[in-house]
This record gives sequence, structure tokens and C-alpha cells, in this order.
Amino acid sequence: MEINSILTDPAFNQNMIENLIDNLLEGNVEIVIADPGYMKVLNRRHRHIDRSTDVLSFDLATSDEERPDGIVYVDGRIFPPYEALLERIFHGYLHLSGYSHEEPEKARLMNERVASLVSRAMERLDLK
Repeated sequence: MEINSILTDPAFNQNMIENLIDNLLEGNVEIVIADPGYMKVLNRRHRHIDRSTDVLSFDLATSDEERPDGIVYVDGRIFPPYEALLERIFHGYLHLSGYSHEEPEKARLMNERVASLVSRAMERLDLK
């Protein structure tokens, strides 16, 4: 796992985020924390939707890989709370892991998994 921030003046500590999600993500996943303008450009270029979005995942895994491999871009403008950023990171990661939210039951499972991962990460802050 690797985290990169391309925000000009991030309002969070990158090392803190790395510590919160350490050992919760498997595979070769890069997290890129960006601003809404960058997210809008990516969304327009790759999904042909001309607006910003909270998270975009790009799966780079080959068909024989069992663990996630890809890049997750997240909008880092809403900060704090940590939960908002963590939700975006885990949401994108779960897309790389094969989760979707296209159907109600799949969305429910994905939301539960995101909440579980956020909870485990936040326990490391001793805020819950």
C-alpha cells in the first residue's frame, strides 16, 4: 500500500492516514488523495461524466491475480473528520476487491464492509 497526496495544502497528516489503514488493505494498492478539480478531470476523462466525484478506482490486476492491484483516487477536501476520508479510501479499495453497489444487496454488503474497516481503523485513534 502506498499513499500519495497531490493536494497543495493538505489538512491531514499523511503518516497518520498510513498508520490508520496499515494492514487493513491487501495487495498492491496506491491511494492518491486529490482535490475536487483533479477528480473532475479524471471523472470526465475516464467515465465521461463532467463533475467531480468522491472516489475513483482503477483496477490494474491481471486475471490470474487474487489480491487487489490498482489505484484509488479520493477527494481529500472534506477533512476532518478522518472517517470521511477513510470511507472513501475503503470504498475504492473494495471496488478493487470485487465489491459493487449496483444492486441493493450488494450495496448493503459493501456499505457494511466499509463501515467495518472504518471502525477498525478508527479504533487505532482511540476515538470510538
